[in-house]
Amino acid sequence: MILVTGGTGYVGSRLIEKLRQRPEPVRVLVRTPEKAQKLVAGNVSIVKGDVTDPESLIAAMKGVSTVIHLVAIIRERSGGISFERMNYQATVNVVDAAKAAGVKRFLHMSALGVVNDPNLPYMDTKFRAQKYVEASGLDWTVFQPSVIFGEGDEFINTLADLVRRPLMIAPAPFVPVVGDGKTKFQPVWRDDVIDAFIKVLDDHSTIGQIYQLGGPEALTYEQMLDLIMQKLGKKRSKIYVPVPLMKPAVFMMDKLLPKPPVTPAQLTMLSLDNSAPQSATEQLIGHRPLALGDGIDYIKKPNAARHN
Repeated sequence: MILVTGGTGYVGSRLIEKLRQRPEPVRVLVRTPEKAQKLVAGNVSIVKGDVTDPESLIAAMKGVSTVIHLVAIIRERSGGISFERMNYQATVNVVDAAKAAGVKRFLHMSALGVVNDPNLPYMDTKFRAQKYVEASGLDWTVFQPSVIFGEGDEFINTLADLVRRPLMIAPAPFVPVVGDGKTKFQPVWRDDVIDAFIKVLDDHSTIGQIYQLGGPEALTYEQMLDLIMQKLGKKRSKIYVPVPLMKPAVFMMDKLLPKPPVTPAQLTMLSLDNSAPQSATEQLIGHRPLALGDGIDYIKKPNAARHN
């Protein structure tokens, strides 16, 4: 049996769809079962539990041979929704529960560019979580994706929103560019990430491996904006805004808006290289990954639902 944490999220919801095609039973950890009944069908069931509550994980792990751990946050919120609790401690809880239940296989969603640096709390907590998985003694495989795109995503849709309606820190018809716009990313399609996860389920040679996942090309932040403008048929001049000048506005939006276009953590990461020079995507899925320019027609539907 496979247990999936984060199965109702952006990547997890699509992963569950593909796991329905496999023969083994799949169990999805959910905090509120009555809101997740639509997942129950075929080989997929749900179990009540919370990655921040170790006791709730005991029953969830019964009969499980493989755990796919996807839970993480990119924005801290009130009520204890912190990077430390959700990215690091939750991983510790899931790993410990898996070991106690005799689980063997553990697939972990990390992040590209994780680093042990308290000044970068998202990257720091993801780094420490990954290291905990590596030291667990389980048969682990770690994935480090670059920016994940696909219908319902947050990052590319947010850039598209900036093109349509520039932020308060930039007068229209200008679109703001973080820093010099030269930070590199290697956007990878959600389905290619999911296919990589499914591939390693049946490949024991991937045990103990860390895989960078990127698309077929590295693009700068500015190049991504250009591509999005072309796709939307809009032309905007660019105004380059140093990160320190953007911080006050981003901080205020994070405090005042329920869904800010950019969070403080995301702003910091926009200045960090996020390319994947050792990307294993093509090796794992067996074909060339989908390029960003070939897979973002969904941004033409600005009101489409998005996952947080």
